Amino acid sequence: MSSPIVKKIEIFAIGPNGKKISWSSFLGPMNEAMIVARLTFDTGLQGIAGLTTYTEHEFDQTAFQSAVLMSPFLLGRHLDEITEIHQGMMAKYVPLKHLSCSLFDIALHDAKAKSLGLPLYKMLGAEQEKVRAYASSPVFDTIEEYLAYCHEMLAQGFNAIKIHPPCVYETDKKLVEALHIEFTDQQIGWSLDVDANYNLEEALSMGRLLDEYKWEFFEEPLSDANLAGYQTLVSSLELDIISGGNSLPHPLLIEYGLKQGYWNRSRFDVTSIGGFTSANQVMASTKVQHCLAEVQSWGYTLTQAANLHLMLAHKECYYFEQAAPYEKYEFGAKQVFRPDAEGYIQAPTELGLGVELDWELVAPFIYQSREFNL
Repeated sequence: MSSPIVKKIEIFAIGPNGKKISWSSFLGPMNEAMIVARLTFDTGLQGIAGLTTYTEHEFDQTAFQSAVLMSPFLLGRHLDEITEIHQGMMAKYVPLKHLSCSLFDIALHDAKAKSLGLPLYKMLGAEQEKVRAYASSPVFDTIEEYLAYCHEMLAQGFNAIKIHPPCVYETDKKLVEALHIEFTDQQIGWSLDVDANYNLEEALSMGRLLDEYKWEFFEEPLSDANLAGYQTLVSSLELDIISGGNSLPHPLLIEYGLKQGYWNRSRFDVTSIGGFTSANQVMASTKVQHCLAEVQSWGYTLTQAANLHLMLAHKECYYFEQAAPYEKYEFGAKQVFRPDAEGYIQAPTELGLGVELDWELVAPFIYQSREFNL
């Protein structure tokens, strides 16, 4: 029996009207778009994937256009050619190809898992059945708002929280001290993400404070390109130091960084690293270096789903990052991911990614679309 052939490709840029938030005082309110690819095969089988983009002023057009430019290379290809298709896409001169390649690689994996009658993580390996979730905060104006937010997240079942502070060192230091005082007797997995807004001196000072308070990891204290600075932090501090994960979206760069001791954990997003094919390459090097993988999963449900399935496939993935409040990121999804009473995200039971979109609800928010047919 021949392998299913890609017969139709649909690309959608979707701009939900949820509340706009930010994660740094240096950024304005963000327009978070959902870029979705839907593949239909000659057998009627479908595969879907979605990535989330973040832009000020208006919704993103670039990731959508990258997917449009990549689409013709997939028409007529067989489902059993995923590795070859991935290699071909990464060899093309398509702007932002790490995004469009991710989108199509995930959709192909979704379709393949469905054809096998499996949830996607089981096709990839299934080394765990649940992942601990942490609430990932937006930026707030006052310490009081952060304290209230943390109390609310703990009440909802989270037992780990990542703080996105204003990203101004002196202000952030007061915030971290206030959190320590407020929650000193509670067992909470704390982490801090300052979006590359510190210099090395500030990063070292904050890292020492986080070490004193026993926080778990410190995310993107410096620009991802400041490799020498990261090496200094890793050698000087006890808590894990990780990159932002968006500026170096290539498995070989991450492998090199882990080997050289620039970071304590790998950091990436399946929807921007090149899909599951590239993500599994990162996981292989992460395992060799005996590190954990701090996989991103901020974004809409389809974005969360791709990253969750990778986490479930590899025991080195310890945390699920859940942007919270999370209702806006559940827009249009018939299945959603929320922590249980113990703070874990349980493995999906549906086939493939396990997420369907309510297209009737989504349709009014589509601001760009293209279709390609064989």
